[in-house]
Amino acid sequence: MNIPKNILSVKIKGELFAFNGNNVEQILRVPPITTMPLATKGIKGIASVSGQIVTVIDTSVIFIEEDENSEVNSNIQSRILTIKCNGNNYGLLVDEVLGMDTIVQENYSVSNDDSKISAIYKKDDKIYQIINECLAISELKLFDYNPVVIDKFDQSDADSNNSISSSNSISGNRYLFLTLGDEEFAISLDIAREIIFVPNDITPMSESSANVIGMITLRNELIVAVDLRKMLGVEHSSKLGAKEQRLLILNYNGNSIALLVDSISEVKDIPTNAVETLPGKFVDNKIDSVYKSKDSIVSMVSKKYLIDFLENNSVENNEEINKENNNIEVEESKDMIEVAVFQIANEEFALGIEDVQEIIRYTEVTHIPEAPEFVEGVINLRGIVIPIISLPERLGFTKVIDKKSKILVCVIDGEKIGLFVDDVNEIMFIEDKYISSSASKDALFSDVITLDNGKRVILKLNILNVLSADIIEKIKLI
Repeated sequence: MNIPKNILSVKIKGELFAFNGNNVEQILRVPPITTMPLATKGIKGIASVSGQIVTVIDTSVIFIEEDENSEVNSNIQSRILTIKCNGNNYGLLVDEVLGMDTIVQENYSVSNDDSKISAIYKKDDKIYQIINECLAISELKLFDYNPVVIDKFDQSDADSNNSISSSNSISGNRYLFLTLGDEEFAISLDIAREIIFVPNDITPMSESSANVIGMITLRNELIVAVDLRKMLGVEHSSKLGAKEQRLLILNYNGNSIALLVDSISEVKDIPTNAVETLPGKFVDNKIDSVYKSKDSIVSMVSKKYLIDFLENNSVENNEEINKENNNIEVEESKDMIEVAVFQIANEEFALGIEDVQEIIRYTEVTHIPEAPEFVEGVINLRGIVIPIISLPERLGFTKVIDKKSKILVCVIDGEKIGLFVDDVNEIMFIEDKYISSSASKDALFSDVITLDNGKRVILKLNILNVLSADIIEKIKLI
């Protein structure tokens, strides 16, 4: 074994270790780490480092054999060391970096080339164990992802890539349910284009109406933002920028407008006979029908009213605003995928929108004795019995049911199945350049989506691997 010229000494759970200095590419503060469910002991998760997705290894688990759930690497001195093994990038978590030392050969003793500890080094009456990092991590079941470039990511786009499809996945009776104040409303998805977080840089407009918040820029398109609560005369107490608020982008005949709403509830199909048309006695015909569910009455905002408002208030039909818009270069369309982003515990996951038929609020399930693994029970959805699977439990999390809980209704291998999740955050279009694909077709996660300059990492599930063929066959028998 070749003796290294330099070693990087570190502390792991109070013990002294060292790495070959030539193998360490970067020493960084610990970045946000996304937990990898059902991962092998020793894998802390994945993180975005210098524009690439790296598998993060918890060295304390490998070398000290502590419980992988123990709180390690959490102090202010903790660092992540990036290395490359067999062409792949990894991040090694250590408690503290002590320094780089030049080797004195007589103090260096080779132990075993086939061991995770390849040598011993003595310095100042202290003994450092030299780590063979590539051999150590080769024993783990790792997740390798193709690199993704994020250093050119525009933050203004980061909060504006969330969108609702108006493609074939949406039927004529599909609605977006939202809240304004304490009231619930629904809008036809025929004219809904995107949902975005409320940006911090809304530009005020001079001589605007009381309903107008200002203007936003969405992928180089200027869009007027309007408070839907004021448009419909709904009383509210929340200020602009509240956590649950969203801007709903409407688009019709090339014209766009952004509507501020307090929260987005669900997306679902509504049978035509369940919608009751109201007489034309409402001011401006803003509400033209209602939907009566077993729990509430939902006001359906008139599609015609919204289109008329959009055409009269969009940037395209405002000459003064258009003058400012003349010098803006519109980007060419890019390859994108559409995903539904949902939350389990504190982590974000996604499914391809083609796998999701609708998103509904959690409803009590009817439990089935001796049901297959992860099957919570069944629900009756408009006359169809659908098995419900707890995705948190399938991925190793604890199931928690609250008012935010949702069910993703999916078709998997020809079978309609409901997936219980903690919440559904967004429906998004993602450009290919922000996606890292798994090297394995058998992986639970087919892609890693990296947004917000690496601060936001979303794991996209390969649903056919999450639910095995055996589980699907058992579900079909229910």
